[in-house]
Amino acid sequence: MAIPPRQEHIDDKEVRFYVFAPASVKLALHQEAMQRGVEFWHLGGAVLASWIRAGCPDFEEKAQESAENGEVE
Repeated sequence: MAIPPRQEHIDDKEVRFYVFAPASVKLALHQEAMQRGVEFWHLGGAVLASWIRAGCPDFEEKAQESAENGEVE
């Protein structure tokens, strides 16, 4: 079997997949989606897509520093 050639144009279809997160994160995402008037899955996908486009930055350090300094975000 030969390796298929690369395609010039590939359809970037929307797909649904599952991730693991604490229940509180899922609830917060549902609430935010309701406030924004969008579907839960679309908001989650938009957040992930934005994070990927930003180069997958690390946010944990900033959140941890804020917690240590007693700052509320």
